[in-house]
Order: sequence, then C-alpha cells, then structure tokens
Amino acid sequence: MFLKPIIAVLFIAILVSLFCGLYFLLTDRGRSNRTVNSLFLRVGFSALLLLVLLYGFYTGELGSHAPWLNR
Repeated sequence: MFLKPIIAVLFIAILVSLFCGLYFLLTDRGRSNRTVNSLFLRVGFSALLLLVLLYGFYTGELGSHAPWLNR
C-alpha cells in the first residue's frame, strides 16, 4: 500500500528535475554544471523508480489489469 505514493513522489521528482535542467540550460548558457547535475539526478530518480516498480510487481503489490492478459 505504501508503494503507490512512493511511485507518485518519484515521478514528480523526475518532472521537477527535468524542468530544472531545462531552466538551467537556458539561463546558464554552459557556464556551470547545474544542467549536468540535474540530468544526473533525473537518471538516478528514474533508476530508483524502475527498481520500485520491479519490487512492486515481484511482491505482487502492483499488477496489470490489461484486458488482453485475462484471456
């Protein structure tokens, strides 16, 4: 039950990091490493989200309700 809020928070963190990276790219004009740091954070959050999803499917807390799986 605790997995879905963690997934939502990680997804929001990925989006915030994405837009922060865009802002840093447009304002810094290559003079700092903030864009690279934002990309690094986004990749880390994405990897963590993937691990949480895999854990959820492995333990059975998450599942798919796709209609083609019920045939």
